[in-house]
Amino acid sequence: MQLRHRPHRSYGAATGRVYVTNARREYSEAETVALIAQVAGRCPLCDKPLFYEKGKRRYKAYELAHIYPLNPHPEELVVLANVPRLSADVNDPDNLIPLCESSHGRFDKPRTEEEYLELYEIKREALREERQRSLASQYPLEKQISAVVAHLHSAAVEIDSGVALALTAKSVDHKFDGTMPPTTKRKVRNAVQDYFRHVQSAFLELERSDPGCTELIFVQVKSFYVMQKREQLSQGQVFTNLVAWIHARARAHTLESAEAVASFFIQNCEVFE
Repeated sequence: MQLRHRPHRSYGAATGRVYVTNARREYSEAETVALIAQVAGRCPLCDKPLFYEKGKRRYKAYELAHIYPLNPHPEELVVLANVPRLSADVNDPDNLIPLCESSHGRFDKPRTEEEYLELYEIKREALREERQRSLASQYPLEKQISAVVAHLHSAAVEIDSGVALALTAKSVDHKFDGTMPPTTKRKVRNAVQDYFRHVQSAFLELERSDPGCTELIFVQVKSFYVMQKREQLSQGQVFTNLVAWIHARARAHTLESAEAVASFFIQNCEVFE
């Protein structure tokens, strides 16, 4: 049975006010490892490593910081009165983040709203990425997708005629909304223009050697996209997650080849219908 730390009350001698004092709870090794993994083993505020080596051994150089303070100073109660929080429980791991000792020392003082929101956004993004990795691991993708990606490494890129390019770009542009960053739009448009026929050819070859496989891959990609859509993510985030998923599942040598295949699925209507 897990024991809950009950807050206790303390009294300010000068003011006579009653303050709630929360007890810091202990975190398991698994919880600590997960928290360190969320920030890739580096301080999210200064990028220093969270471990150091001495005598061929590694030692911790971090402390677990409460994003919303464990026991807010009176001034923090005022400035943080209306800020969003990742958990109502200040001891929940969602409200914790590993910081190097010096960054923690600077942060763990009466913090401003700006300082709080900076770390809040860092943690929120880390949690979003962690959830995305967990969700992506639940969606299979036929291993034959590797053959499609490999085809791009050997194919000579041939840009089509100007008329064909204009029609292709227009078709892709119709599927974008305001949440797709302009730089990503150009990336997708260029990938469709340069690689669409190569990817299409690779899928045709795959279908001839393994009938029904391409249809299964298309269904899997569509299913993954629907899951992304249900998460209410922006088009830019969906594209990034789709590329990461294909890159991992296909064991692509380059991110660009995964982007080319992802762009093919946008043009081919499995994504951004």
